[in-house]
Amino acid sequence: MSGRKVKWEEMFPDEMAQAIEEHPLLYLPYGMCEPHGHHNALGLDGIKCYEICVRAAQEGGGVVAPLNMWHIGEQGVGIPWLARQNAPQPYITALGYELFAQSMVWHLRAAVARGFRAVIAMTGHYGGTECDMRSVASVFNDYVPLPVWALADWECIGYRQYKGDHAGPCETSQLWALRPDLVDVSRIPPHEDGERIFASDLQPGQASRLEGERIVRSQTDNLIDGGNRLLERAPAELVDPGPEGARAICADLMSRDIEWVYQMDPARHREYWSAEGEGGKHRQGTIERNGRMG
Repeated sequence: MSGRKVKWEEMFPDEMAQAIEEHPLLYLPYGMCEPHGHHNALGLDGIKCYEICVRAAQEGGGVVAPLNMWHIGEQGVGIPWLARQNAPQPYITALGYELFAQSMVWHLRAAVARGFRAVIAMTGHYGGTECDMRSVASVFNDYVPLPVWALADWECIGYRQYKGDHAGPCETSQLWALRPDLVDVSRIPPHEDGERIFASDLQPGQASRLEGERIVRSQTDNLIDGGNRLLERAPAELVDPGPEGARAICADLMSRDIEWVYQMDPARHREYWSAEGEGGKHRQGTIERNGRMG
């Protein structure tokens, strides 16, 4: 792995300028603190996403923006989901979808203003938030033709059958590989078979650090490939809309009749993710691409 510096907040100005000149790709990592079993750190979603982005940038070039750990949650489908997780105090860092969506507009505007020519916006917290991020990117692109790949981290997995879960074999293995200090299966309390404890389906025996390395390796490869493809189709010049332009895009975004996926009621959410639903069709297409950008 390259020793190049890729974290925006740790760069000196000359290092940032050189990184943008060499490979003007910005990674925007997103996540949220929420229950992930007693065996995983609360920030699993964001930490895994950030560390995967760092690996991809170190190997393939680009810059990783500071991790945003405030995400859409504790609303819409998240409310009944939390009620089923046996986590009376979820320790969640939730944000209203309006605030998150508008924040993402400002993040994309910042990428253009700083000289980046393409963006990979990836969330480790999924189930609908990734769809809402794509809606934001689509509206932003009506104003600025910035190539953006907005995705959940499971969508770039190209290894075996792993396509994401919640504190199960996939996520636990990923965090184990990326931050082994933040996984401890000895913390799982005594429980009945099939019992859900602190938002975990308790399958740590199926997780392993080695499997995590293989999952993350596939993600890193697919992100590097996707970033290169984004830059290949990037316009020669992008015009910064400026702060006032960002405010105008936010106002337009909030005025549009967008069906925000994470705000759906449970029945509509199930329909959306069904095999015939828009989300289900997208998921199947993502699986068939084996983690590569569509």
